[in-house]
Order: sequence, then structure tokens, then C-alpha cells
Amino acid sequence: MEIVEEVVRRRDTIPLQSPEETYSEIRDLLERRMGFDHVKELKYFKNIDKGTVKTKLVTEKHYDQFTQANFEIHGVINTDSQELDIQVKAKIITHYSLGNNRKDPLWRYAYRTLYDKFLYGRVRKGFHEDVEEDLEELMTRIRQTTEVKKEDG
Repeated sequence: MEIVEEVVRRRDTIPLQSPEETYSEIRDLLERRMGFDHVKELKYFKNIDKGTVKTKLVTEKHYDQFTQANFEIHGVINTDSQELDIQVKAKIITHYSLGNNRKDPLWRYAYRTLYDKFLYGRVRKGFHEDVEEDLEELMTRIRQTTEVKKEDG
């Protein structure tokens, strides 16, 4: 049994300092400098004629034995206009194992449903604020890592 809740979405267009290095900088940020448990590349497409790179990355951050946060990161890097169009969708996923015994899945399903509704649902709601904070930090760090630095004076 799996419960999926979308918490928040963010979309932004960021002017890039070096479009050729943006993708590797974002991967490094996600894999090494942020506290994600797993980072998976689901899509990477480089169109040389249009000067774009389209990518989809998914990260996981586990909160407890049942719940994790997933961040789907869709990015389009345009080398001609030197911009990154990024959209991040944050979800909380709670997975309950129903076991391998085929005799009592309905009983287990009913038990997990009631458990989630009356007890664990409140715990999961408490993770929403953490997910929103993690998303804000992610967007801020992507912007700091890739954005054009403004000249002083």
C-alpha cells in the first residue's frame, strides 16, 4: 500500500554563468552537497541543433521506515539564451508493506488504512514543513551554484 501526496511545486528561470557546466554542477550539488539518500537520472537529452539539454532527475530523502520525500527535477538548459528553466515537484510517499501471506491482505489493508488515518497521518503531515524547507534550500542552492554573478559597482 502506497500513499503519495504532492506537497509543493516550484518553477524558475535562472540566467546561467556557464551553461556547458550547469548540468554537472547540479548533479554534484544533489549527490554530494545536499543530504539526499539517492539521486537518479531518468532522462538526459542533448539537442545540439537547438542548443538545449533536457533532463529529469529524481531524488529521495528518507524520514523514517515508512516515509520518504521525492523531488522530481525537470530542467531545460538553453545554451543559446544561457538560461535554465527548472521545475521541481516535491512529494511525500508513504509505503506500507502488506506482507506475502495471500490469506489476509484485506485485513492488513484495512489495518494499515486505519493506522494511517488515525495515527501515522499526523506524523506524515509534520513532514510537509520539512519538505517545503528542503525545496526552498534546493532552489536557493541551485540558483547560487549556477546563476550569473553580478558585478559590484
